[in-house]
Amino acid sequence: MRRTLDQLLSQQVRPVLKQRGFTKSGRRFLRQRGPLYDLIDVQGSKWNAVTPHHGFFVNVGVGSTEMDAVYRNPGNPSRPEYVLHTRWETLLPGMPGETVFDQSTDMVLFAELFIGALRRLLDVIDPIDSSAALAQWAVQRNLLNRMEKVCAYLAACDDLDTLAGYVSKIRQRLADDRRWPTINRHILDALGPVGPAFIEQGLLDPSIP
Repeated sequence: MRRTLDQLLSQQVRPVLKQRGFTKSGRRFLRQRGPLYDLIDVQGSKWNAVTPHHGFFVNVGVGSTEMDAVYRNPGNPSRPEYVLHTRWETLLPGMPGETVFDQSTDMVLFAELFIGALRRLLDVIDPIDSSAALAQWAVQRNLLNRMEKVCAYLAACDDLDTLAGYVSKIRQRLADDRRWPTINRHILDALGPVGPAFIEQGLLDPSIP
Protein backbone atom coordinates (compact mmCIF):
# COMPACT_ATOMS: atom_id res chain seq x y z
CA MET A 1 0.00 0.00 0.00
CA ARG A 2 2.99 2.28 0.46
CA ARG A 3 3.74 1.84 -3.24
CA THR A 4 0.11 2.66 -4.06
CA LEU A 5 0.42 5.99 -2.23
CA ASP A 6 3.72 6.80 -3.93
CA GLN A 7 2.17 6.04 -7.34
CA LEU A 8 -0.79 8.27 -6.50
CA LEU A 9 1.53 11.14 -5.61
CA SER A 10 3.71 10.69 -8.69
CA GLN A 11 1.12 9.92 -11.33
CA GLN A 12 -2.02 11.80 -10.26
CA VAL A 13 -1.00 14.48 -7.76
CA ARG A 14 2.30 15.64 -9.23
CA PRO A 15 0.89 16.85 -12.59
CA VAL A 16 -1.87 18.80 -10.85
CA LEU A 17 0.45 20.52 -8.38
CA LYS A 18 3.05 21.14 -11.10
CA GLN A 19 0.46 23.27 -12.89
CA ARG A 20 0.27 25.36 -9.70
CA GLY A 21 4.05 25.81 -9.53
CA PHE A 22 5.09 22.97 -7.21
CA THR A 23 7.99 20.58 -7.67
CA LYS A 24 8.01 17.13 -6.08
CA SER A 25 10.74 15.91 -3.72
CA GLY A 26 9.90 12.53 -2.27
CA ARG A 27 6.51 12.98 -0.63
CA ARG A 28 7.01 16.72 -0.31
CA PHE A 29 5.81 19.32 -2.81
CA LEU A 30 7.63 22.66 -2.77
CA ARG A 31 6.87 25.99 -4.42
CA GLN A 32 8.41 29.46 -4.58
CA ARG A 33 6.13 32.50 -5.01
CA GLY A 34 8.36 35.55 -5.02
CA PRO A 35 9.49 35.92 -1.39
CA LEU A 36 7.10 33.18 -0.24
CA TYR A 37 7.87 29.47 -0.15
CA ASP A 38 5.20 26.80 0.23
CA LEU A 39 5.16 23.21 1.44
CA ILE A 40 2.69 20.36 1.06
CA ASP A 41 4.08 17.33 2.87
CA VAL A 42 2.39 13.91 2.83
CA GLN A 43 3.48 12.20 6.05
CA GLY A 44 2.84 8.49 6.47
CA SER A 45 1.39 7.22 9.73
CA LYS A 46 3.87 5.53 12.05
CA TRP A 47 1.31 2.75 12.54
CA ASN A 48 1.13 1.71 8.88
CA ALA A 49 3.22 -1.40 9.46
CA VAL A 50 0.72 -2.82 11.96
CA THR A 51 -2.68 -1.67 10.63
CA PRO A 52 -4.78 -3.23 7.86
CA HIS A 53 -5.10 0.19 6.21
CA HIS A 54 -2.55 2.78 5.09
CA GLY A 55 -2.84 6.24 6.59
CA PHE A 56 -1.20 9.59 6.05
CA PHE A 57 -1.35 13.20 7.19
CA VAL A 58 -0.97 16.34 5.10
CA ASN A 59 1.26 19.07 6.52
CA VAL A 60 1.12 22.57 5.05
CA GLY A 61 3.64 25.38 5.29
CA VAL A 62 4.10 28.94 4.05
CA GLY A 63 7.27 30.88 4.83
CA SER A 64 8.88 34.11 3.66
CA THR A 65 12.44 34.96 2.71
CA GLU A 66 11.70 38.60 3.60
CA MET A 67 10.72 37.57 7.10
CA ASP A 68 13.74 35.25 7.26
CA ALA A 69 15.97 38.21 6.39
CA VAL A 70 14.68 40.04 9.46
CA TYR A 71 14.80 37.14 11.90
CA ARG A 72 15.94 33.52 11.85
CA ASN A 73 16.17 30.94 14.61
CA PRO A 74 19.85 31.09 15.60
CA GLY A 75 19.78 27.38 16.46
CA ASN A 76 19.23 26.25 12.85
CA PRO A 77 19.71 29.15 10.44
CA SER A 78 19.50 27.07 7.24
CA ARG A 79 16.23 25.25 7.94
CA PRO A 80 13.01 26.58 6.35
CA GLU A 81 10.90 28.43 8.91
CA TYR A 82 7.25 28.23 7.98
CA VAL A 83 5.16 30.91 9.68
CA LEU A 84 2.03 29.06 8.60
CA HIS A 85 2.76 25.44 9.54
CA THR A 86 -0.15 23.18 10.29
CA ARG A 87 -2.12 20.12 9.24
CA TRP A 88 -4.58 20.60 6.41
CA GLU A 89 -7.63 19.84 8.56
CA THR A 90 -7.08 23.12 10.43
CA LEU A 91 -7.45 24.98 7.12
CA LEU A 92 -10.16 22.74 5.65
CA PRO A 93 -12.88 22.24 8.26
CA GLY A 94 -14.41 18.80 8.00
CA MET A 95 -11.31 17.11 6.61
CA PRO A 96 -10.14 14.09 8.64
CA GLY A 97 -6.86 14.43 10.49
CA GLU A 98 -5.69 11.13 9.05
CA THR A 99 -6.57 10.04 5.51
CA VAL A 100 -6.70 6.26 5.06
CA PHE A 101 -7.20 3.68 2.34
CA ASP A 102 -6.95 -0.10 2.12
CA GLN A 103 -6.98 -2.90 -0.42
CA SER A 104 -10.71 -2.46 -1.06
CA THR A 105 -10.54 1.30 -1.74
CA ASP A 106 -11.55 2.56 -5.19
CA MET A 107 -8.27 4.38 -5.88
CA VAL A 108 -9.64 6.24 -8.91
CA LEU A 109 -12.32 7.85 -6.75
CA PHE A 110 -9.85 8.26 -3.88
CA ALA A 111 -7.45 10.16 -6.16
CA GLU A 112 -10.25 12.44 -7.39
CA LEU A 113 -11.32 13.27 -3.85
CA PHE A 114 -7.75 13.79 -2.66
CA ILE A 115 -6.86 16.09 -5.55
CA GLY A 116 -10.10 18.01 -5.02
CA ALA A 117 -9.13 18.55 -1.39
CA LEU A 118 -5.66 19.75 -2.43
CA ARG A 119 -7.25 22.27 -4.80
CA ARG A 120 -9.40 23.58 -1.94
CA LEU A 121 -6.27 23.79 0.19
CA LEU A 122 -4.56 25.94 -2.43
CA ASP A 123 -7.65 28.16 -2.52
CA VAL A 124 -6.89 28.86 1.15
CA ILE A 125 -3.15 29.47 0.98
CA ASP A 126 -2.85 31.18 -2.42
CA PRO A 127 -4.52 34.41 -1.20
CA ILE A 128 -1.62 34.69 1.26
CA ASP A 129 0.38 36.31 -1.52
CA SER A 130 2.90 38.52 0.28
CA SER A 131 4.97 38.64 3.44
CA ALA A 132 2.61 41.24 4.85
CA ALA A 133 -0.36 38.96 4.20
CA LEU A 134 1.47 36.07 5.87
CA ALA A 135 2.21 38.19 8.93
CA GLN A 136 -1.44 39.25 9.06
CA TRP A 137 -2.51 35.61 8.89
CA ALA A 138 -0.23 34.85 11.84
CA VAL A 139 -1.65 37.73 13.87
CA GLN A 140 -5.20 36.57 13.26
CA ARG A 141 -4.82 32.79 13.31
CA ASN A 142 -1.66 31.77 15.10
CA LEU A 143 -0.13 33.15 18.27
CA LEU A 144 3.07 31.27 19.00
CA ASN A 145 4.45 29.56 15.89
CA ARG A 146 7.42 31.67 14.72
CA MET A 147 6.25 34.35 17.15
CA GLU A 148 9.65 36.04 17.27
CA LYS A 149 9.86 36.19 13.48
CA VAL A 150 6.40 37.76 13.17
CA CYS A 151 7.20 40.34 15.85
CA ALA A 152 10.56 41.23 14.30
CA TYR A 153 9.02 41.57 10.84
CA LEU A 154 6.19 43.83 12.01
CA ALA A 155 8.70 45.96 13.93
CA ALA A 156 10.97 46.20 10.87
CA CYS A 157 7.98 47.29 8.76
CA ASP A 158 7.08 49.90 11.40
CA ASP A 159 3.59 48.37 11.61
CA LEU A 160 3.41 49.11 15.30
CA ASP A 161 -0.38 49.08 15.59
CA THR A 162 -0.61 45.52 14.27
CA LEU A 163 2.39 44.55 16.38
CA ALA A 164 0.80 45.99 19.52
CA GLY A 165 -2.41 44.09 18.86
CA TYR A 166 -0.46 40.88 18.32
CA VAL A 167 1.62 41.24 21.48
CA SER A 168 -1.51 42.14 23.45
CA LYS A 169 -3.22 38.92 22.30
CA ILE A 170 -0.19 36.87 23.33
CA ARG A 171 -0.07 38.55 26.73
CA GLN A 172 -3.80 38.08 27.36
CA ARG A 173 -3.50 34.40 26.53
CA LEU A 174 -0.31 33.64 28.44
CA ALA A 175 0.30 36.29 31.10
CA ASP A 176 -0.66 33.84 33.86
CA ASP A 177 1.29 30.98 32.32
CA ARG A 178 4.60 30.03 33.90
CA ARG A 179 6.17 30.34 30.43
CA TRP A 180 5.34 34.03 30.21
CA PRO A 181 8.70 35.39 31.50
CA THR A 182 10.51 33.38 28.82
CA ILE A 183 8.06 34.37 26.08
CA ASN A 184 8.24 38.01 27.22
CA ARG A 185 12.04 37.93 26.96
CA HIS A 186 11.96 36.34 23.51
CA ILE A 187 9.57 39.01 22.24
CA LEU A 188 11.73 41.80 23.67
CA ASP A 189 14.81 40.33 21.99
CA ALA A 190 12.94 40.17 18.66
CA LEU A 191 11.66 43.75 18.92
CA GLY A 192 15.07 45.29 19.48
CA PRO A 193 14.87 49.08 19.86
CA VAL A 194 11.05 49.02 19.75
CA GLY A 195 10.93 46.96 22.95
CA PRO A 196 11.19 49.76 25.54
CA ALA A 197 8.11 51.51 24.13
CA PHE A 198 6.11 48.30 24.56
CA ILE A 199 7.28 48.06 28.18
CA GLU A 200 6.15 51.67 28.76
CA GLN A 201 2.72 50.81 27.33
CA GLY A 202 2.41 47.83 29.66
CA LEU A 203 2.31 45.35 26.79
CA LEU A 204 5.55 43.71 27.93
CA ASP A 205 7.40 43.43 31.22
CA PRO A 206 10.97 44.51 31.84
CA SER A 207 13.30 41.63 31.14
CA ILE A 208 14.70 39.96 34.25
CA PRO A 209 18.32 38.85 33.81
